[in-house]
Amino acid sequence: ADPDVRGAGLGYTVVRPGGLTTGPSRGVGALEINQGDSKSGRLARADVAAICVACLDFPGAFDTTFECYETNTAKPVEAVGLSNILKRTDGTEFRSGRERTGDTWGELFEGLSRDS
Repeated sequence: ADPDVRGAGLGYTVVRPGGLTTGPSRGVGALEINQGDSKSGRLARADVAAICVACLDFPGAFDTTFECYETNTAKPVEAVGLSNILKRTDGTEFRSGRERTGDTWGELFEGLSRDS
């Protein structure tokens, strides 16, 4: 987050979506979030909006930065560009160890590491 925001003592959440689509929302159960800028994918604009609103209600999302994308589009950052262009839905087996999934927003945000 911007150093001025952190220094002001304001809570924040930095949501870093993958490639945006115009499709319908897939819902929380189809999403994955990750920290560390090692994975990305794509997701519907409606899901990004839902994530942003949900962050307001879950303290686990406060003072964090994370990437978000549909689980079945996840790729290592260096491979995601071509995958998004080709609209692939064959998610990778690559695991960063910081992925989060869940059937509820609380489960999705649980265990996020706060920014230092």
